[in-house]
Amino acid sequence: METARPGRSRSEASRLAILEATRDELVERGYDKLSLERIAAAAGVGKQTIYRWYPSKSALVAEGVLHGHLMDHIDLPDTGDIRADLTHWLMAFAGAGPESDSAALIRATSAATAEDETVAARYEEQVTVVVRTALRARLTAGMEVGQVRRDAPVTAVVESLVGTVLFRVLTRQPVSAEFVADLVSLLFSGIGGSDSTPRV
Repeated sequence: METARPGRSRSEASRLAILEATRDELVERGYDKLSLERIAAAAGVGKQTIYRWYPSKSALVAEGVLHGHLMDHIDLPDTGDIRADLTHWLMAFAGAGPESDSAALIRATSAATAEDETVAARYEEQVTVVVRTALRARLTAGMEVGQVRRDAPVTAVVESLVGTVLFRVLTRQPVSAEFVADLVSLLFSGIGGSDSTPRV
């Protein structure tokens, strides 16, 4: 798939406006109904400009993912309480509801990754790897202070956390505070260390 050529002259303001309009379009209508014509109108540019820079909607989404305009980065905190930190991060990651902008973008970008391997590669590089790395680092830090068992299967834990929440988002099920609390409690019933009791 051809993407916008790095050397091609273009207005940075127009580029940013296009990417922001793309984000809004994905939130409102999803990937399947993404319209380059509507994006051009919302960004205040001619539709030929978009077609010249982005020959397909997947090329446009790929650039949006690459430059961080579609998925917000959510920091995983380290307050010293790993259960509280994971609970906070999972709620923020899921967007706290099936109709939130975050949830809509997760569904839209997932559809794009299923259709186009370039989008999938960009998503893996810019989102999935970053998320997995942060979770592994936080769980490893939890081991150091006795909140996570030393022999805990960290990779499996990371996949379980992300996979469970993603499934609920993709199937438009609510990710409530109660659900996340139950998920974290279930997790720590298996991997909790000597100092993993919930703090109040």
